[in-house]
Amino acid sequence: MAEWFYRNAHCKELGPVSGAMLLELVREGDIQPGTEVRKDDSPWILACQVNGLWQAAGRPGVAFHCPYCNAVISKPPSRCEACDRGVVKAIGKLLNHAKPTTSDEAWKSPNVVHPPVTTDKPKAPPLIG
Repeated sequence: MAEWFYRNAHCKELGPVSGAMLLELVREGDIQPGTEVRKDDSPWILACQVNGLWQAAGRPGVAFHCPYCNAVISKPPSRCEACDRGVVKAIGKLLNHAKPTTSDEAWKSPNVVHPPVTTDKPKAPPLIG
């Protein structure tokens, strides 16, 4: 499974994180368009250059809930940690995510140092898994 790494505003390398966690970091605003990211041992690129990342972050998702106690669980078949029951079928609830912005406003954050955008950097492979 692919591992992603990213640099925070202080240029500290963080990770590895899964593709799903990378999407969550974009949705939460921890990864901005100018944040440097890399997949496995690939070269660093800007997050806005990762094919499909912003589109995937704006798509709806599904949260799975235990049918016995309504706690959030992982995709079935799984075990509910709250009530300690095996779950084969869960209650799915649609999650609508606000599409992350790639507008100029995202680049004006005073707390984020954005490297210059260049067109000679390679495009990252599509985000999968």
